[in-house]
Amino acid sequence: RDSAPSVFFDDVSQEKGKVYTSTQDRCAKPAARTYTDRKTYVIACVSWRPLSATEPEEDDEEEGPTMAPAIGTDDDDDDEGDAAGKGWSNDDVSERCDVIGGVCGWPCNSGMGYESVDSCVDGVINQAALNKIFGNRSYGSVSIHGCNDPTSDKCETSTERIANWNCHKCVVRESSVDERRLRRLRRRLQAGLPGGLPGGLPGMDVSDEDEDGDGDDDDDDEDGEKEQIYTSLPRMMVKYSHSKLPDYENLVSRPRVQLLASHSLEGPWEKLYDPVDTESDFAPPVPKSMPPTTEIYNMAEDEVRAMTLHSANKLQLSPGSCFGKRGPLYVVACAVNQ
Repeated sequence: RDSAPSVFFDDVSQEKGKVYTSTQDRCAKPAARTYTDRKTYVIACVSWRPLSATEPEEDDEEEGPTMAPAIGTDDDDDDEGDAAGKGWSNDDVSERCDVIGGVCGWPCNSGMGYESVDSCVDGVINQAALNKIFGNRSYGSVSIHGCNDPTSDKCETSTERIANWNCHKCVVRESSVDERRLRRLRRRLQAGLPGGLPGGLPGMDVSDEDEDGDGDDDDDDEDGEKEQIYTSLPRMMVKYSHSKLPDYENLVSRPRVQLLASHSLEGPWEKLYDPVDTESDFAPPVPKSMPPTTEIYNMAEDEVRAMTLHSANKLQLSPGSCFGKRGPLYVVACAVNQ
């Protein structure tokens, strides 16, 4: 930043060096599998408002779009028709998003070109086309990047465009009998229902009673674990740069981001991820190569979709090992701008 005679980070000033990032879920929801083998548009909807601020009023006559992702069914053959009843229209996106950017094409290592994809330039949706559809946005720019390995804790972004992104297999597993019993017991305790924990250490033994207390547990009739395997879009990272604060009230300290997908720029747009449901009999989807999820935490969707601030005009080097006394040591830090 302080290099001379010319600035090394010439495109990143003190004001423009703040970048917000968000690494999304490891797996898209099962209903979004139709976007893995067809022409697809994926946009990042960044908002400086809390997600709850975009939910419809309770007295609305018609149910409008909410921040809760649309849930499709596995038996629907007409996927576009299914999304049309549950997705967001372009007007909904325009109203709820402060910054919009996205990618386009046939994903999952299709190797297909972008010439036949409307308003798509080398895998990126033309920003002028987005501004024409959703209105001009002056609060910064946003980009979407694919992660190379969905199982890694850190997202190493791919240098390829969407047509060469690697998709992966994900699995949704039904919770085991013991997990479902323990989950019901926890809900009973949280609700203040009588009974308490059975004898022994907390969490070790679980009562056979169901939530109604009648001892009838229809879910425990089958001990076999059920699972659904499907192809998911790659894990994605969203980067929001050149950020500017809107002038309306009820701003949050960190912007929120949702990823929406459609087969056309005309919409409708469907969310790619479902919020975690701790009361579901099914665990959240995970990559097939990862072990089953045993702990499910109830985390607010507003917090899950919050972005993290990074300073792009600062560089920090951390040594990975220590050296003993071997004489003088000269350390040179080399930063490559690429």
